[in-house]
Amino acid sequence: MHFAILPIRIILFALLAFGLCRIGLYFVHYDYFSPLTLSEVAKGLVKGIQFDSATTMLFCSPMLVLLSLPFKAIQGTKCRTLLAWLCALMIFVMCAYSLGDLTYFGEVQHHIGAEILNLSADQGALIEIALSSRLAYTLGSLVGLILFGILWYYVIQRPLTQQAVLPQNKWLRLAIWLLLAGIYFILFRGIVLSSRPINLSDAFTGSKLQQANLALNPVYTTYRESRNRLKEQPLNYVSSTELQNFASKQPLIFKWQHPENKPTSKNVVLVLLESWSYKYIDALAGGSYKVTPFMDSLVAKSQVWDNYYAAGQRSIVGIQAVLSSTPSLQSQPTLGFGLELKEMSRIAQIANQQNYRTVMMQSSARRSFHMDSIANALGFQEYYGKEDVPLLREYPQEQPRFGWDYDALQTFNQKLSEPAKKQPFFAFMFTGTTHEPFPKIGSEFELYPHDDQGENGFLNTLKYSDWALQQFMQSAEKQPWYQNTIFIFTADHTLNAESDDNLPQRFHIPLVIFSPDGSLTPIRHTELASQYDLFPSIMDLLGFNQPIYTFGKSLFANEKSESVMLNQGDTVGMITPTTWVGFTPEGIQEKAENYSAKDEQALQNLKLKMQYADQLLRENRWIKP
Repeated sequence: MHFAILPIRIILFALLAFGLCRIGLYFVHYDYFSPLTLSEVAKGLVKGIQFDSATTMLFCSPMLVLLSLPFKAIQGTKCRTLLAWLCALMIFVMCAYSLGDLTYFGEVQHHIGAEILNLSADQGALIEIALSSRLAYTLGSLVGLILFGILWYYVIQRPLTQQAVLPQNKWLRLAIWLLLAGIYFILFRGIVLSSRPINLSDAFTGSKLQQANLALNPVYTTYRESRNRLKEQPLNYVSSTELQNFASKQPLIFKWQHPENKPTSKNVVLVLLESWSYKYIDALAGGSYKVTPFMDSLVAKSQVWDNYYAAGQRSIVGIQAVLSSTPSLQSQPTLGFGLELKEMSRIAQIANQQNYRTVMMQSSARRSFHMDSIANALGFQEYYGKEDVPLLREYPQEQPRFGWDYDALQTFNQKLSEPAKKQPFFAFMFTGTTHEPFPKIGSEFELYPHDDQGENGFLNTLKYSDWALQQFMQSAEKQPWYQNTIFIFTADHTLNAESDDNLPQRFHIPLVIFSPDGSLTPIRHTELASQYDLFPSIMDLLGFNQPIYTFGKSLFANEKSESVMLNQGDTVGMITPTTWVGFTPEGIQEKAENYSAKDEQALQNLKLKMQYADQLLRENRWIKP
């Protein structure tokens, strides 16, 4: 076999493997890609070859360059075999990563990106999901890797037993090597012959986000986004002059204070409900799922925000938004992964200063999501997790990773009711049973045929979680602190995004605030709101008058939002009272049909706010602008 054939075969094998993974992505998530025409699909697949070539060269170029050297020492069977196996290792790791992305993509409708840097706390959960609710994906991926291995053997490995043929003429050897070097250079640039090499923005050649996601591969996306994150590149949506003008006119835009507030001595119980989506609560969305009878009854007695949105698609982003109101930006780490080192407003710390008792609990293990460290960083005096929860009822299976909501909520009530502990208190609870894989709760909650990864399984666990909330509230009613307490129920994010959901639907969550003493008159609010608004709203509910720094506003003051910001990986979402848009530094990637030029000012204002917030956080001046 001619010495130049082996590296070319390896490259073609890698491109074929990536291509098959991409085709698998298309068919596994066909509903998501269905808006694409046949021509757009073809263009996405062709554009994908450019990203695949750049990815292959990025990780395999050292071995390929050595395999291309026309020297007998290199072209000996042992050396060629070693280099080929190193290429195989890289290619198979990339293929496994791409196949694993099939599951992740189905959850959030985009490839794994820089968020891989924040997934260390989720490793156990990811492994459990892969071996339970996503077992079919896991087995399918293993079969795919085995087939790739068989193909590798026949195309690459078996021919290695043949002696490499080197031309006798040294000038011909040099010419072949230079030709290969030129090919590698072109492939490394993503087959872009002019201007700069291929980049993430080159995927957005069409008008549809689906086409861009079809073209991209997760290995390249993760590499580029992680590299940018590690370099901590500042946001670059507007020019430095525009940013300077904005900052000079509104240097304290993130400062919020109601100095006229008087302490109310109210208790607050804030319950963050795992994956509770607005559309599954019949009293809110007008559906007929019939799995939230308690929440449906509570809606009629509460203040409700019908246009309330999650800050992101991961729990930690929601927790960050609710408890610190610090914006989740692509250029900044999240809470628990470095953001807590910045100066910021911390809800429990402020409550402590007002002589409040502060309690935090989650149904998962104490260490899950680094929540124990987050509780300390935010100033909570007490923190509890699954290890502190005794099981009070029998279940048809062992306790799931994210705990049982009923038992956790009963323990939460018990902790709040300890007679030796002082009042008032601010208490935060994060539930977990509605997290995938959805456990079997018992026949009394199985309104739908149960499965551990689909909507039916979620609905059954949602019915259980709703019942658990009802039991918690019934227990709380018996406590002396109940009448003086404001209960806030909201979600961390929606259930995994459906392929036909638009941007607002992917982030639409409930916000229900109930006061047993009737101090909050029941009403349905239509104003635009987000998780960032909860912190200042709680400040008003408790009558705290010190300044905080927030990306939101109070829902109990005459403060309207021009827009809300949503974090969806490498894309940012903006929702206004009338329209929505998804964008990156390279431009708009998706938008509502009614989005027009008149909405550009709102988009520009959001970009200015984001970039100014990024600058303040980068310089650790978020609370000292």
